[in-house]
Amino acid sequence: MMRLRNTILLLSLLALLQSCATQKAPQPPAFADIHLHYNWDHSEYISVNEVVEKLRRNNVVLAVVSSVPSDYANRLASAAPEWIVALYSPYYEAGNRHNWYFDEGVIDAARQALANGNYAGLGEIHLVAGVGPRRDNPVFLGLIELAREFSVPMLLHTDASSYRYLLPVCRQNRDVRILWAHAGGILEPQQLSLLLAECDNVWLDLAARDPWHYGGFVDNDGVLDTAWKEFIIANQDKIMVGTDPVWNAHQMYRWYEADQGWNHYEQLLRYHHAWIDQLPESVQQKLRLSNARTYFKQTGRRID
Repeated sequence: MMRLRNTILLLSLLALLQSCATQKAPQPPAFADIHLHYNWDHSEYISVNEVVEKLRRNNVVLAVVSSVPSDYANRLASAAPEWIVALYSPYYEAGNRHNWYFDEGVIDAARQALANGNYAGLGEIHLVAGVGPRRDNPVFLGLIELAREFSVPMLLHTDASSYRYLLPVCRQNRDVRILWAHAGGILEPQQLSLLLAECDNVWLDLAARDPWHYGGFVDNDGVLDTAWKEFIIANQDKIMVGTDPVWNAHQMYRWYEADQGWNHYEQLLRYHHAWIDQLPESVQQKLRLSNARTYFKQTGRRID
């Protein structure tokens, strides 16, 4: 009798364990990832279809991607055009990642890309203070004119110690929508507030990979800084979030090996969901999804 009872208990335990194993893990909240890359060195490691499946699996319902070279973003967007949006970067051919602003061919290539309707904006465009391009560079100014002509946003990445570096650009082009990558890379809330007060055509992209690389708004334990929390709540309609899956980002140029950033995608998403969870629920929804839908004028795919 005792043996029969133990057998029944064992079978019940096995059935319970099997049931737990077959239950799906809770799905993360619907998310708009507005800072993705699918570069040539990503494609060596992960296919377009695998990226699309990874985004679906993580409940990403709207995705914005740029690439090096520029056409790789379109390859990804073409696989799911109803919810993946491609941006056209000036890095349109091999070797011009660091000298694109000397290449007048960038303007013609960008014009054709926007005219054919495959791209919904320009970026990511890097402006590095003291390195280049200058803010009066003819190629950079030509891209601004294209953004104005086609009424598309620009994803600008600036590396500078002050918000004043971007100030002349946004002041002189108030009819051009600027999405400021990594919130200026990252500047303190006080500086960001000063720029937003001057330029209502600027929105912030809080793309970060971890607390150290453009993620200074949380501490090492993932706790959202008080000043940042207040700033985000005060500017909740101006902020979007992205993962920027580039790895190891602390190395400037890794032409000699494939980029495995997409292998870390779930880790990056968990990082963002964790600090967003610390905000009021209404603010969470804006940062995760609704602001991006409004900004890019894209509803995205149906929420699962």
